Amino acid sequence: MTLPFSLRTALILIGMGVVSAFSSCEKVSPYLDKAKAILDGEPAEQEAEPAKSTEPIPPPPAPVKMEPVINKEARVSVLGYHDFTEGTSTNDMIINIEEFRREMQAIRDAQLPVISMKQFLDWKHEKADIPAQCVMITIDDGWKAVHTLAMKVLKEFDYPFTVFLYKNYINIGGRSLTHQEVREIAANGGTLSSHTVSHQNLSARGGRSQEAYDTWLRNELAGSIEYLEQTYGDTGAVQKTLAYPFGIYNDRVLELAKEAGYEAAFTVNGKKTNWTTDDFQIGRYVVHGKTLANFDPALNFGGGNEISAGRSLLTAQVAADGTKQDALVTVFPEANATIDSRLPTIEIDFSRLEGLDPSSLVLRVSGFGRVSPTYDPATSRLSYQTPEALRSDTCTVQISFRHGGSTKVEMIAWTFRINLSADYLSGVNDKTKSETTETEATASQ
Repeated sequence: MTLPFSLRTALILIGMGVVSAFSSCEKVSPYLDKAKAILDGEPAEQEAEPAKSTEPIPPPPAPVKMEPVINKEARVSVLGYHDFTEGTSTNDMIINIEEFRREMQAIRDAQLPVISMKQFLDWKHEKADIPAQCVMITIDDGWKAVHTLAMKVLKEFDYPFTVFLYKNYINIGGRSLTHQEVREIAANGGTLSSHTVSHQNLSARGGRSQEAYDTWLRNELAGSIEYLEQTYGDTGAVQKTLAYPFGIYNDRVLELAKEAGYEAAFTVNGKKTNWTTDDFQIGRYVVHGKTLANFDPALNFGGGNEISAGRSLLTAQVAADGTKQDALVTVFPEANATIDSRLPTIEIDFSRLEGLDPSSLVLRVSGFGRVSPTYDPATSRLSYQTPEALRSDTCTVQISFRHGGSTKVEMIAWTFRINLSADYLSGVNDKTKSETTETEATASQ
C-alpha cells in the first residue's frame, strides 16, 4: 500500500524529529528503518522462525499400573443353607426365617463383612483384596422360600448371596423357583451358580462303564452351567462355580469340573477358606435348623479345632478335692490329632455320660453329611466306618444328642487331620510288597 505523498512526508518529518530527540539512542534506528520501508510500500521482513529440532519427541510416560495388594492371610467362612419356613419343621435342613434373621444380625453384630461370589473369585485370582475375616452366604437347590422369605431378609441387611441351582428343579411347579423368581433373585443381590443337572451323587457310577460315566458326568457338570448361562446370562448374575451335591466328589469329578470351565467348587466340609485352599475343595458350614452346631463355629475366627458348644464334655475335669476325672465323652480320632489313614473308623464313647437318649443321636461327618452310625447299647459306644477315602486333609465330626432327661439338644464337634502323603506312601508300599510277594511266589514255583 502506497500512502499519499503529503502523509508520507509528514510521517517522515515526525520520524526525523524523534531521531533528533533521541539521537543518542541507537536502539530506535532499526524500528525507524522498518517504518520507512513500510511507508515506501516495501514488504515487511519476515522474522526468521526458530530452527526446528530434528530430535524425536519422546512419548509420554506410560501410566503406572497399580497392582492390587492381596491379603493372602485373609480367611473366609462360607455358610450353606437350604430351605426356609415361617413355622417349624422336622427337617433340619429347613430353618425358621426368624432364626435366619437372627443369624444375619449376629454376623452384623460380630462386625464381619459379607462378600459376594465375585469378590471371592477376584481374591482367589489376585485381582482384588477382601477383608481379613469375612463371610459368604450360599443357598442350595432352589426352593421357592429363597425368594419369598430369605431374599427379603438378605436385602434388609444388604448381604450378597449365591444360590446353587440344579437344572431339573427350576420352574417345574410346586416349591421350585420359577424363571421370574430366579431373575428377581439375580436383581436383588443374588449370584446364580450350579448344583448340577439332577442333584445326584457324582461319585456313584451305578454300574456304568468309564465312557458312560464320563458322558453322564459331563452332562451333569457342563450341562448345568451351560443351561444357567443360556437362560439367565443376560442378568449378569451367573458365576461359574459349583456346589457338589451332598458334598461328594472324586478325582474324575474334579477333572471334569475343571474341564467344564468352573472357577471354584464347594464341599460341605466345615472349615475356613484361605488363599491357598484348593479352588475345587472349598469348605462350607452347612447350617441346620435345630441347632447352631455349624453357625457358631463359622463365626469364630479365634482359632482352635474343637468347635463345640459342648466341648467341655470332651475335656478332663478336676474335682473339688483336686482329683482328676476323665472326660465324660471320649472320641477317636481325638480332637486335633493327625492320623495316617484316609479310611478311619470314627468312634464316640458315651459310657461315662448319664442318661443318654440313643434315639436322639445324629452324626454328621464332613464330606458325607448326615450318616448312619452303629450304636452299641451294651457299651454305649457309637461307631462309623467311612465308606470312601477322605479327600481333605481335615475332617470335622459333629454329634448331637440329649442326655440326663433334658429336652435340650447337646452338640459336640471336633476336627482331626489326615496325613494324606503318609496314606499314599502306605498304599504304594503295600502295592510294592504285594508285587514282591507275587514275584517270590512265582520264582519258587
